[in-house]
Amino acid sequence: RNRATQTSVMCKVNTCLWIIAPAFALVAALVLTSPIGASTEGADIQVIESSPMVEKHLSQFKDIIGDDYAGYRGHIYRTLSFSLHFLANETHRGAIEAALVYHDIGLWTDSELAYLEPSTAKAMEMFKKLDDNFSKEDLSMIADIIRNHHKITTFEGDSDHAKVVEAVRKADIIDAYMGMLTMGMSKANIALVTATIPNAGFHKTLANFVPRLHGWNFPRGLYEVSKIFRW
Repeated sequence: RNRATQTSVMCKVNTCLWIIAPAFALVAALVLTSPIGASTEGADIQVIESSPMVEKHLSQFKDIIGDDYAGYRGHIYRTLSFSLHFLANETHRGAIEAALVYHDIGLWTDSELAYLEPSTAKAMEMFKKLDDNFSKEDLSMIADIIRNHHKITTFEGDSDHAKVVEAVRKADIIDAYMGMLTMGMSKANIALVTATIPNAGFHKTLANFVPRLHGWNFPRGLYEVSKIFRW
């Protein structure tokens, strides 16, 4: 039984490393071409630094998020700015804003590295608590945004719903990788957004979550992180 358990654990670790290792290699390969700090000349993006919807929901978690609050808040607004630029309209802005508040929230509320489902559940719970009047379509879109923002491949579809989910997916990738993956966004736009909205230690926070939650048990931590990625 012990040998079978060890084999199972090693398989999980190997699966995790197949996902994580290429990501680190990609970051290393692209780091020298990052648009952060590049010229903002020619930028045509509207940088969104505040929103009543975001502040209404995010403020509910200020004590839970603690010192990470400014960093997460900045990540939300950078991702929102990129998302709306990709879409070139604000038809679904309210749903996008709400989704972004909750898309990573399970890291703090549930102390989970595999946080997609806890984050989705917390969003639905808070919409009821705060009496938000989101339609069934909005709620479905918000759930898909949260569950698919780490999807590795394109979120397919020609509907508005699919286009919104895909726009947010690309926007989150841009900010998560500090602009090293541009996803079709101009480097000038990325430079303007990142210069306007401070990082406030957000990426350091992300890097610290594995040891924060699992100490030196990196295989377990990385395996948990691998669960947020899907094809």
